[in-house]
Amino acid sequence: MIYIFFSYLFSPLLYMLLVFKKKEPVKRILIIQTAKIGDLICSTPVFREVRKKYPLAHITAMINPVTKDLLENSPHVNDIISLTTSDTSGFSGKIRLTTLLRKGNYDVAVSLNPSVPYAVSLFWALVPVRLSVMPDFAGVTFKLASVFFTYLEKHLRGSMVIETYLRLLRSVGIKSDNISKEIYKSEGSDRKVQGLLGPVEKPLLGIAVSSGNKMKELGAVKIIEIADTLLSNRDCMVLLIGSSEDRAVSEKILAGSAHKDRIINMAGNLGLAELPALLEQLSLFIGVDSGITYMADALAIPLINIAGPADMEDQRPTGEQAMIIQEGLSCVPCSHAFKSPYHCSLSTRQCIQDVSVDQICSLALNLLSGDNS
Repeated sequence: MIYIFFSYLFSPLLYMLLVFKKKEPVKRILIIQTAKIGDLICSTPVFREVRKKYPLAHITAMINPVTKDLLENSPHVNDIISLTTSDTSGFSGKIRLTTLLRKGNYDVAVSLNPSVPYAVSLFWALVPVRLSVMPDFAGVTFKLASVFFTYLEKHLRGSMVIETYLRLLRSVGIKSDNISKEIYKSEGSDRKVQGLLGPVEKPLLGIAVSSGNKMKELGAVKIIEIADTLLSNRDCMVLLIGSSEDRAVSEKILAGSAHKDRIINMAGNLGLAELPALLEQLSLFIGVDSGITYMADALAIPLINIAGPADMEDQRPTGEQAMIIQEGLSCVPCSHAFKSPYHCSLSTRQCIQDVSVDQICSLALNLLSGDNS
């Protein structure tokens, strides 16, 4: 709270300095999105539409280090700054962030993460235009700090977060309703995937073995049942998809399957920028509401999203062949874009556990046969 107090105390001086700051054409733009993989992928329309409006501007993305690979091949970004929450914690963190922002000499900053550090540091750094979202779950501290933005766009329940972001951009003359996501694969990723898979003679079904939010995970036992049911009913191959941290669970799934000869463990074999090349080979993807699911959606891969606790009004796959399974429980949704718990308050994870293998596999087989009803 002390940095908010100092912001209010010195605000007359800072506003005066902003008034006397020379007005120039927009040359340098900062877009802040330090959330995780799925949120960044769903934010890619912002980078695209800003680039369309300002084709000659230098656009910097401030992101979570985990998501850096997702933007390294983007044609809409000139520079990437990786930042963790610990980098901005405490008063010293705000000073470091302010110094970094001052060096950037930005004309416009778009904060897709409504947080106190960005509210005060963008103000202290004298960035002339400071935009942010007002979340539907804003705390008192953020509300006090939010006055230091030049414009706020309130996120309304019932609308998607990307729609809120695009409404926010209207304040700087960017008018677009195009919410289509983009994904950018690295050079050489197609060759690497072909080398790992070899000749593909059967349809490939991808199953994500984990989630960044453990509350949403299907678990090894259920994934084994899904894979075996699908392999018993279709002449296909199943790919287990995940990061190097998921190798233990993917090996457990492989060992427990009755059809291990038709399962390929791809966990940890590809980086984020290489993963799109693998997803493009799939006839179907199955996953919970996590980053890889949104990557598949951006690539228009037929998919099943087991939404669990996630608020589908806030954020959801939007592809024509994207199917959502969600239990109609009284506690659902409890996970929102701007308020995301990492533990089930009921300790049951019923929204995931109640989704049956038969329900998932029936929908999967319909999608594979071309029946989306």
